[in-house]
Amino acid sequence: MTPGDSTPEDGTLQSTASQFAQAMDRVSDQSVQLQEIPNLTLIRIEIDPNSRAAVRLQKVLGVSFPRHAGEVTGDRRAMQVLYSTRQIVACLWVHDDIFLVVSRVDHVKLGRALDSALGTDKGLILDVSWNRSVIELSGPDAADVLSRSVSVEEVPEYFDVGMALRANVADSELMLWRVDTDQYLLVPRSSHTGSVMATMFDAIYEVKES
Repeated sequence: MTPGDSTPEDGTLQSTASQFAQAMDRVSDQSVQLQEIPNLTLIRIEIDPNSRAAVRLQKVLGVSFPRHAGEVTGDRRAMQVLYSTRQIVACLWVHDDIFLVVSRVDHVKLGRALDSALGTDKGLILDVSWNRSVIELSGPDAADVLSRSVSVEEVPEYFDVGMALRANVADSELMLWRVDTDQYLLVPRSSHTGSVMATMFDAIYEVKES
């Protein structure tokens, strides 16, 4: 398995999003809340979902690969992410033959199991746990904040609970996952987290002042 861009050696490295913890606390109130969901395992998988290798990977994950844009398989509402149970959480469709697994399972153990299942077949298992941030945006004004800050690459007829879409915040790409009616998870690259957070803060202040 190929590691992410910045894997910590001793587990003491702070996430990029944690640098904005105080600012997130300041903008959070009853109408909108912003916080990081830390310490998740995120693994990017590139595989033909119809291949024999994909069947083996799905057995390891305990979930099937999603088949179209917006689809999330496994725990579509991310209850395990939010409540910290240690099991496979979900698999998000990123692009054709590209998926993002979000889990509480130890990233080393899960990566080794997936590598073993892939074997010498064509595909890629990439640990991006330390190269992504997971930001939760929630509250009755969350959708209004998103409308001022996020553009969706493939606009669906609807964006229902349990769906995840590729999106852009300013010049940064990310995954936007709707886990409940007024609750969303944003998953940008760590290197893009600063610009994403700045845009989100601006949008929240705009909503509060409107």
